Amino acid sequence: MISFKISAVLAILATAATTSAAALPNQVTSRVFNAALEFWGADTPEAGGPPTSYSLSVPVDDNVFVITNTLSVSKISSVGGAICTIFGADGSQTFSAGEETVDVGPPQPQVSGICDNE
Repeated sequence: MISFKISAVLAILATAATTSAAALPNQVTSRVFNAALEFWGADTPEAGGPPTSYSLSVPVDDNVFVITNTLSVSKISSVGGAICTIFGADGSQTFSAGEETVDVGPPQPQVSGICDNE
């Protein structure tokens, strides 16, 4: 009788272990990094002053991020390997792939964006 109980307990434990292992999803480690974006103002800087701009470091994870700066932007620079689409307050969509500077047309505040690495 004891032999039967031990066999039954071992069978239950083996089934539980197999079920638990099967329930785990395939875990793929994705590498999330940040994109460095520079937004350049449309306004001409005062004599001798630096151009108006602001920088953002945003996750490259295919999720929308919000931009709250109201500067009217004429160019966006990206450093690194991210692929980003930035959306303007007046409907512009500016696409940047990798390290480059792109024009925003027409200049306008930027309100959101999304970056990915594929």
